Amino acid sequence: MTEDSEVEDKIGTILEKAGLFLLEFGLSRHRGGLKVKAVIYSPQGTGTEECTKAYRLILPQIQTLLGVQDPDMEISSPGIDRIIRGEREWKAFAGKFVKLLAKNSSEWVSGRLLSYSDGKIEFQQGAERALIDISSIAKARLDSMSKGE
Repeated sequence: MTEDSEVEDKIGTILEKAGLFLLEFGLSRHRGGLKVKAVIYSPQGTGTEECTKAYRLILPQIQTLLGVQDPDMEISSPGIDRIIRGEREWKAFAGKFVKLLAKNSSEWVSGRLLSYSDGKIEFQQGAERALIDISSIAKARLDSMSKGE
């Protein structure tokens, strides 16, 4: 039987080729059925069309890899104030405005996430740029208030 992580990796690769990022993926089995939950993201915007595209790419993979012909599938966008969790999301949200809360601070800082590499982000606040180790960040989220800047 195919491992859930293998299914996630294959689906992530297929979605990436279609210009979509797979941010979250989960499979749950209950009473002989299968529930598939995926959160996807497109840098150009994630709406109904992108979720439909992801559904059409994911369904045949689930059918082929897991042998489930009619899974219960839920495909959604990340939301405008999504909390950033993990390397996959740091990479996906490069170029977007984010808010960071450092472990040694009680103040949120807003700026642009420029890139992610090797556990560090390049962060721009105004004209200032800094490399920040993600281990020093208590929380991070998309900054919906900076949309359009």
